[in-house]
Amino acid sequence: MRQKGYWLAFSLFLFVCLSFSNVLNAQEKTYKSLREALAEKDSVESLDLSRQGLTVVPIEILELRNLKRLRLYRNKLESIPVWLTSLKHLHYLDLSSNYIDSLDGRLSSLPLDTLVMWDNPIYSFPESFSEMDLKYLDLRAIQMNRDEQSAIRTLFPKARIRMDHPCNCGR
Repeated sequence: MRQKGYWLAFSLFLFVCLSFSNVLNAQEKTYKSLREALAEKDSVESLDLSRQGLTVVPIEILELRNLKRLRLYRNKLESIPVWLTSLKHLHYLDLSSNYIDSLDGRLSSLPLDTLVMWDNPIYSFPESFSEMDLKYLDLRAIQMNRDEQSAIRTLFPKARIRMDHPCNCGR
């Protein structure tokens, strides 16, 4: 009888855990298709358009008013449009492995706490970015000299910044 009670309690515990996990997963759904995301645009919080060969950021993303996380890594982007600042809830932006060499200073009005930029040819940020409250900045796989790294650390004093070792490259 005691074993039955144990298995019943364990089964109930397992059921509750799995149910809670399903609720969390439903809330954190990441859309990998812009078309699917637009069909449910009011509930979309996470969009991943990585590895799609994009050369421009699709303006339709503006319809996703509740977007919090946007992943655009491994595309062919050379710039990020200023209209992205209309996404008032965006706190995570992954632009890794593109061809971005600069960011417009007006993008500093984004409420980002995480910016992932590794493997882009970017060596500096506009001074206006010092107003951002970044908590995490990823700049790995970018060859920067000590001065460039120091300037970035000064610009984002509160952020955890990941960079490779400085190079002896002169710019």
